[in-house]
Amino acid sequence: MAAGQELAADVDGQWLFRHGDLVLGPVSGSQIVEKLKTGELTPDSPLALAGERDFHPIKDVEPFKVHVALSEARVRVDAAVLVEREKNRKRVMVLGGVAGALALVLGSAGLLLARNAAVHGWFGEDEFEGIEMEAPVIRVAQARQDNEELFDYPTQGSARPTKPGETGTAKPANGTGKPTAVASASRTEDRKPPRPSGSVNTDAEGMEVAQQFDQSAINRIVAGNKSTLFKCFKEEAERSPGLATKIPLEFVIGNDGKVNKLWVDNPQFKKGPLYDCLFTELQKWPFRAYDGERATVGLSFNIGKRG
Repeated sequence: MAAGQELAADVDGQWLFRHGDLVLGPVSGSQIVEKLKTGELTPDSPLALAGERDFHPIKDVEPFKVHVALSEARVRVDAAVLVEREKNRKRVMVLGGVAGALALVLGSAGLLLARNAAVHGWFGEDEFEGIEMEAPVIRVAQARQDNEELFDYPTQGSARPTKPGETGTAKPANGTGKPTAVASASRTEDRKPPRPSGSVNTDAEGMEVAQQFDQSAINRIVAGNKSTLFKCFKEEAERSPGLATKIPLEFVIGNDGKVNKLWVDNPQFKKGPLYDCLFTELQKWPFRAYDGERATVGLSFNIGKRG
């Protein structure tokens, strides 16, 4: 006969159980079932009827086999629930990470759209219809005799104009009547080749002038940022209804890459809100720092339709 069958079949009897070397009880069969549910006892815990010597695992005691099966089923269900909860937790973390990344992307896109709206309007340059910019003229900076003087832009690479009282020949300085060399840089044997990024212009006195700024890089910055000036002209057009004119301007890029001088060569706008707006925007343009002669950029804008 099986061990479980040798025991009394009444689950409501009084039972003893072991915890290590301790024998505890007697307790009722319902208490044994409750301890199985709570995990205090396991299917392998030794159990015996009160008054019996032989202890057997609960799973082998016939009255408790059904309860052991139910307890094991609950353990499996609880384990499956824990696994599913862990999966859900990880899924939520992944979804949260994706949502965070998406929010970051959308936030960046929103900033770009906001910047575009602020600088170009919602439809880019199309909003500034009636404002046109001619191709820029870039050259080595030259002194202007008077800030009020209108300026005719020379072509690229032109020489510095001769100042009044000057000639193209160096003045005698040694009392022999023969002109002395203006500088050692004008001697063929002392000349240094220009850097690859620049070129050399020759001024009216025969001096070589190092031009190390990158005209193509300047052109790219002008093309990419010109619309920041359009808003200045649009604001001026709103202040001056019916405005239709040509507004040439010229600015100098310092060796630090910052615009440090501006002339607006239109008598109406040499100073005032338009000048201030243009100068403020130009100083934000990200030109690269460079060595050598400073670069002057000439721009010309046509505002409105002239008859």
